Amino acid sequence: MSVTLHDQGTEDGRFSVSFKRVDDYIMAESLRYIPRSVVDTWAQREYLVVFGIPSVDLEARRRRRYLQRTTCWRFPGVATKSNNFTGEMLVLYVLARHPSHGYNYSAGVQEEASEWHDLLTLYLGEGRVTTNKTVGGHGFWGIEAEVGMSRKTFMWFHHAVQLFPNASYLAKGDDDMFLRVPQYLADLRTLPRHGLYWGLLREKRGFREGGRVLFRYITGFCATLGRDVAEHVVSYEPLRRTVYRPQNADPMQFYYLTMDHEDMMVGRALYDMQYPVVFAREQTCSFHDLHEGFQVEPLTSNSVVIHHLWESEYAEMMERFGNDTSPSPRKFRRPSRCFIGFPCNT
Repeated sequence: MSVTLHDQGTEDGRFSVSFKRVDDYIMAESLRYIPRSVVDTWAQREYLVVFGIPSVDLEARRRRRYLQRTTCWRFPGVATKSNNFTGEMLVLYVLARHPSHGYNYSAGVQEEASEWHDLLTLYLGEGRVTTNKTVGGHGFWGIEAEVGMSRKTFMWFHHAVQLFPNASYLAKGDDDMFLRVPQYLADLRTLPRHGLYWGLLREKRGFREGGRVLFRYITGFCATLGRDVAEHVVSYEPLRRTVYRPQNADPMQFYYLTMDHEDMMVGRALYDMQYPVVFAREQTCSFHDLHEGFQVEPLTSNSVVIHHLWESEYAEMMERFGNDTSPSPRKFRRPSRCFIGFPCNT
């Protein structure tokens, strides 16, 4: 079954996209630990943005989820169980079945879901990690784990466009980031609703049959998409087929779709579809790694998204930024129709 949704925020209504609904069984599995009343509440709310954060059914990642919930998701404006999911921004964690639990969900996940009502539990199995990368660290998890992350990310957006019909934006983040929510929301309210693709902008030279392509993408630790952009990603049929039926794909197809990195996969889908987006380009003074990674910068008053922080630093971030609950939106420049730029404050 296909759904046709008209893009939010268009001036003349000429854009629309058709995509296949999430299979009923898959959706039921994803929502197995979420009460029906909560799902109905989500659908009725008019969230400005809904964040999906792919995470893992392991104790180290459970601690990260708890640290986010008890620090940055306590900012005003975040919709949680404690306020009956009322607010401009909803955050959900997206899990898969981990091999260490026999590809079932652990008892800890059931307890966590009962307490917070913010876990989507996908039917798919988590890819095995084959490198020495650690939580909060920089590097590559191995091809099986990275493709698994890409599948989770696609499924997040696919679920989200269906579960949140009134949300203006859909976003993807990481569980080892700290987000200054009031500043993020203040900035988001000033950005265009149609075509938005916001975050740290990079370029990648990818594979295709018979050659290479150069495309742009937003780094995955905080990527915000206009609803229309997310709808176009999940309507890209070659990617959808490979995500849901990887066993039927030629091994090179994962590289042709750039599924070895989930953030590049999103940018590649938009490039392949030639969908016109508005890149809202951040600088590393505001969206950055803290200790290791490609964008390591010191913590300053300009910091909005802080990535790769230590467990001990979530509370420190909240102590530093927690009282800044009504910031002014940052000013940006728009040198062309396709680009918006946030300058660093001096």
